Amino acid sequence: MLSRMYLWSLLGTDLSAGPASSGITSDAASAMRLGEPEVANGSAFLCIIEEVRPRISVGGLGTIYQSTGRYWIGRRTRGNGIFWEAKRRTVDAAEVYRVDESLCWLAGMTVGQS
Repeated sequence: MLSRMYLWSLLGTDLSAGPASSGITSDAASAMRLGEPEVANGSAFLCIIEEVRPRISVGGLGTIYQSTGRYWIGRRTRGNGIFWEAKRRTVDAAEVYRVDESLCWLAGMTVGQS
């Protein structure tokens, strides 16, 4: 079985602009530590971490990532700390990510939701 990995994205106040920064780590705690300083100091509005599994693309044999449905949203608190909210969602089997792309489900999820 392939190990789980964690895609992280830092988003500014304009969520439609895509991530200000993003990457991938081997554990959720590392992804949280990478995003926390930027959210705490106000450079980023949110940090989204998505749990994924690596896959091989049939089209070009490149690495792609399939979501497990688990994700976390990090927001700044009034005391300039970070609150992490763990969530789950239903995943479409055709939904895959590349590291250099934003999380495709994010635009629909953030509209009208807090």
